[in-house]
Amino acid sequence: MTSDISYAARSLLEARRSGSQIAPPFALPDRRAVYAIQDEVARATGPVAGWKVGARTPTAEPSAAPLLAGALVPSPASFDAKSMHMIGVEIEISFHIVRDIAARSQPVDRDEALAAVGDGFVGMEVVDTRLANFAQVEPEWLLADNQMNHALVVGASFGNWQELDWANLQVKLVIDGKTLVDQKGGLGSVDPVRPLAWMIDHAVRERGGLRKGQAITTGSWTGLRYFPAGTRARGEFAGLGAVEAAF
Repeated sequence: MTSDISYAARSLLEARRSGSQIAPPFALPDRRAVYAIQDEVARATGPVAGWKVGARTPTAEPSAAPLLAGALVPSPASFDAKSMHMIGVEIEISFHIVRDIAARSQPVDRDEALAAVGDGFVGMEVVDTRLANFAQVEPEWLLADNQMNHALVVGASFGNWQELDWANLQVKLVIDGKTLVDQKGGLGSVDPVRPLAWMIDHAVRERGGLRKGQAITTGSWTGLRYFPAGTRARGEFAGLGAVEAAF
């Protein structure tokens, strides 16, 4: 399986370099193989800028993917739509990491994990994929491709995130001046702090540790929506701020 993982990682890296797409070359046996592919791609591209984590429900096991070197882009951001296979947008709550936690085998409890977290920020995940016919691809391969991450746009920062009423937080997605989403809540896990703490523990025990300056983004509040070239997107959380990108 080691040779298969290396082949998969090389194929994904070449797709990134060439701007092409690949068909998944084999079935992935388990989540360990998925993360091994992610790690090999990350080793070839430089120190990871952070992590994306998501959980479909408040009790579901989260999944993780690295944000590769260069993935963090300040708002307002601009992307070359011609270089992308798709333009996917998700509005998220993200967090800055302000303290290193070295790799170790012992678990990181919630208090220690959250002590490494600084401000939150309004994030916009920009989605693209290195996989051909992605809608028919098994979910584990999408995760192996870093869950289709292209970039994370870093918007307005905010403090006091421990005191927020996440279930009733108002979120908007505005496209070309038109509001497409205006709702309370919408995050599958409801509370982003649970997957945040899980991700920190996972990074420390399984992925080489956590570093100051990294970011963790915790899943979409607005769903994954696709748009054409020329789109201007804005995400807003009431009382917290906004994030913007043009394609």
